[in-house]
Amino acid sequence: MRLQPYLGRLALPAALIGLVTVGLALPAHADPGDDRPLVDVFVQDKVATVDGKVKTVEFVVVNDGETTAEGLIASFGSSEQPIPSTITVTPPQGCDDLSACELGTIAPGDFKSFRFKVRLDADVPELSGAEFPIVVSDRSKLWSASGDVSVLRVKAGIDLEMGALETIKLAPGKSATVPVVVRNAGNRPVESVSLVLVGDDYISFPAAYSNCVAIDGITGTACFFDQPLGPDEVLTLSDTTPLKVRAAADAPGPADYLAAVLVTHADADLGIVERAARSAAAAPTSRQLKLVPVDARRAAAAEDEDEDEDINGWDNAAMFEVKVSRNPADSVAVGATFSGAVGETRTVEVGLRNDGPAATFGPFQGWISGAAVTIPAGVDLTRVDDNCFAMSGDFPVGDLPGEVHGREYVCFTPENVKPGEEVLFAFTGRITGDSAPGSVTVDGGVQDPDRSNDKAGIKVKLTAGGSGGGLAVTGAPAGMLAGGGALLLAAGAIAFVTARRRRIVTVVE
Repeated sequence: MRLQPYLGRLALPAALIGLVTVGLALPAHADPGDDRPLVDVFVQDKVATVDGKVKTVEFVVVNDGETTAEGLIASFGSSEQPIPSTITVTPPQGCDDLSACELGTIAPGDFKSFRFKVRLDADVPELSGAEFPIVVSDRSKLWSASGDVSVLRVKAGIDLEMGALETIKLAPGKSATVPVVVRNAGNRPVESVSLVLVGDDYISFPAAYSNCVAIDGITGTACFFDQPLGPDEVLTLSDTTPLKVRAAADAPGPADYLAAVLVTHADADLGIVERAARSAAAAPTSRQLKLVPVDARRAAAAEDEDEDEDINGWDNAAMFEVKVSRNPADSVAVGATFSGAVGETRTVEVGLRNDGPAATFGPFQGWISGAAVTIPAGVDLTRVDDNCFAMSGDFPVGDLPGEVHGREYVCFTPENVKPGEEVLFAFTGRITGDSAPGSVTVDGGVQDPDRSNDKAGIKVKLTAGGSGGGLAVTGAPAGMLAGGGALLLAAGAIAFVTARRRRIVTVVE
C-alpha cells in the first residue's frame, strides 16, 4: 500500500538528532472536491544576525496533495506586511523580483528548498528586529500559503552553519563521498567541532576513522575534531580522508532515503566521541578524518563573554537525499491448512515470505506490506491476529484490528521484511466441515519481480485427529487499492502503524 510520500520520509534524520525549531504555515486547503494542490511552506521563524552580517536562510515548499503544483511564485513581504526598511533581502539565485520569484513546478508528494539572504541594519538595537512573510501562490493567486520570518540582531555570538548538500545516487551496496563544508558565520570562535551523521534505515556512514564512532540506537556516526573554527572561517573535509555514505546491499529500491549532517561544538551528548578522539590522538599512526580550511580569513574574536550557545542552531544541519536504484524483493504468499476433525479448533499462520534479494519496502519508503486473507467456509473463526482488520468488500469492518467479523481480512506489518524472512498472521477457528479453499494474496509493489507466487491457498483437511499449520503473507492486494474503499483502508493502515510503532516524525529545516 502506497503512503503519502512526504510525511513518510521527510526530516527523519533531523528528528533523530533533535532539531526542533520550525516555522510552519498551512495553506488555504481546498474543499474535498477541489483539485488544487495542497502546498505547505516551512521556514525558520526566528533568524539571528550578528552585528550587520548577512545571514542565509532556507525555506521549503512542499506539495502534500495529489495534484501537481505548477507555476509557483514566491513573494517576500506582502501588501499588508511589506519588508521593513531595516532589512535587506537578497532573493534566491535566479530570481530578480522579490515580489514574484519563479519557483517552478512541484510534483505531488515532493518538495523543493530555496535559499535567500537577509541583513539587518547594524544600528538596530540589540535583540530587536522586524518581521515579514514569505508568500507562495499559484500564478493566478487563486490560493496561497505563507510563513513569517522574524530577523533579530545580536551583538556577538557563535553561528555554525552547514553547507547545502546535493542529492546522491547510489546502487545497493555502493558508497559515495559526502562533500561536507562548515562555516562559523558568527564573530566568536569555537575551540573544537563535531559532526553528527544520521540517515534513514539502510543508509549508513561507515566509521572508518579513529576520531569517529558509531551512535548507539540510530543509524549514525559522530566525529570529533580537536581544532578551532574562527569567525568567518570555512572548513571542509580533506581530499585525503573522504567521508562516505553507503546504501546497504539489501536496501529496498527504487527509493529515496534521507540523511543529514549536523555540525556542533561542546555538546555534552558527544562526550564519548571526544574521549575516543583524544585517546586516538595518543597514537600518531591512527587514521583520522581531517578538516582543512576553505577560506583562511579570520575576523577578530569578539571579547564579549556571552554564553557559548549557537545563535542559529536551526542551520547547523544539512539534509540530502540518497536515491537508491532498483533492488527487487520477491514477495511470496504462504498459505496453510486447517487439519483436524469436525468440531476441533485449530490455529494456522498465513502470511508472506520475502525471497529477496532486497528487503521489502516499509512505511519510510512509502509502503505497508500486507496480505488479503479469505478464510474457507469450512472454518468458523474464533480469534484473529491483532495485526489484521476485518473487511467487507473494500471497506474495513469494526473499529479495531483483531476483531472477528466474517471471512475477509487484511493484515499488515509496519516493518521492512528482510530477505529470507517470513511474516506470519495467526487465525484460530473451529472446523465445521469440508469446503473450497480460501486464499492469501500479497502485493509486493514495484519491487516484486514474480507475480506468479503472489497467491496461495488456505485449505481444510478433515482427519480423525487433525493438526494445525500455517505460513506467512504481506502486501495489500491490488484490487483493494483500486476501489473507492482504498482511502479508508489506507487510513486504517496508518492508524495501525501509528499505534504499533509509536514513531514521531518531526519536520524541520
